[in-house]
Amino acid sequence: MLKVIAEDFIKPDCVEKVMALYRELVSATKKEPLCIAYDLYIDEKDPGHFIFIEEWPDRKALELHCESEHFRRLVPLIDQHKRKDAQYILMNSLVTAHDL
Repeated sequence: MLKVIAEDFIKPDCVEKVMALYRELVSATKKEPLCIAYDLYIDEKDPGHFIFIEEWPDRKALELHCESEHFRRLVPLIDQHKRKDAQYILMNSLVTAHDL
C-alpha cells in the first residue's frame, strides 16, 4: 500500500480559480479503478496551502494516475497559480491489518 501526501501552495488571490480545478481533479481521480483514497484538505492557517492525502495499491497505480488525461490537463493549469513548488511524501505501509 502506498500513501501519498502532496502539498500545493497557491497564491492567495488565485484560490477561488484553483478550487474549480481541484474539484474536477478530485472527482475524476476518485473514479479511477485503482484509487483507494484521494482527499483534499486546506490548511486553516494558510488558505493557499492545500494537502492531498492519497492511497494507492502500489507505485504503478500512482504512475497511471499521473499519466491520466485529467491529471495531465489539470495539474499544469493549477501550477500556473502556485506561489512555490509542490512537495510530495511517498510512504509504504510496513504493518497492515493482516500483520496484527
